[in-house]
Amino acid sequence: MQPRYDGRRDRVFEEPHYASPRFDLLRGRPYNRITVQTSRGCPLNCEFCAASLRITSRFQQKPVDKAVAEIRAASAMAENSFLELADDNTFINKKWGKQFLKAIAPLGLRWFTESDISLADDEELLDLLAESGCHQVLIGLESPSAGALSGIDPHDWKHRRVDSYLQSIERIQERGISVNGCFIVGLDSHTPEIFEEVQAFVRQSRLLEVQITVPTPFPGTPLYHRLWREGRLLEERFWSRCTLFDVNFHPKNMSVEELEAGVRWLFQEIYNEREFNARKRHYIDIMKRNWARAGGSDALVDVTTPAPQEMRQC
Repeated sequence: MQPRYDGRRDRVFEEPHYASPRFDLLRGRPYNRITVQTSRGCPLNCEFCAASLRITSRFQQKPVDKAVAEIRAASAMAENSFLELADDNTFINKKWGKQFLKAIAPLGLRWFTESDISLADDEELLDLLAESGCHQVLIGLESPSAGALSGIDPHDWKHRRVDSYLQSIERIQERGISVNGCFIVGLDSHTPEIFEEVQAFVRQSRLLEVQITVPTPFPGTPLYHRLWREGRLLEERFWSRCTLFDVNFHPKNMSVEELEAGVRWLFQEIYNEREFNARKRHYIDIMKRNWARAGGSDALVDVTTPAPQEMRQC
């Protein structure tokens, strides 16, 4: 036995290296969620992202025909299936994305994925998302303030996009596709005021779903190496604390205790029944308008339960 086995990291979707997953092994599960991967990696290369470190050397996109064949095979293994695309950034390539969405539109899917905020720039892509059965897209917003996003990725891409967040969220959700907005509190420029800032942004944007995590320096990430050099890690070996909620570093502009208390406060303010119902009412109104425009009756609107949740920091 070797101490570690590494799989192929390049050209994984090309012949002769491509291998179709054994979806037949899913048959008979009392669970309708199915998962298909259409890409590996993300070219944004955010400092904290651990998702692609072990599985790819660069961004790789699966050919549309292979992705669709896998979705058909996986969907056949469960009744009333709900599809998750297990990608870091499904629609970074808009041309590929449009071809893919046109190919899956006839399949009658209900599905969820992760992408970035540039999804909202392309009206045709948004229309195709809605027509293909997309129920929710998870987007890493990270922070409502531009200053905190400076340096979070090598090209300051998210820093340049933050001013478009509110308009972009509205564009996506107006299609009846809910946005699961992800925030990381405790970034280097964050002070204890960040918790109320995130609360205010969530209310203003009316995101249906929200995820709150703390910076998690997974071993091997640029974030880990930087915090190690700066002497800010609480422990150097700490896999048990890689939960996205356990603090394992010294924040720059607040104490560990302030960060932990602020996260607990934000959970209570964001996830309580009153706040969620207010966001849900907004989403129901969108669905009613869309149904009416399509010639339906408000009385027939069926607002489905939110998409299955996936925690991320990627």
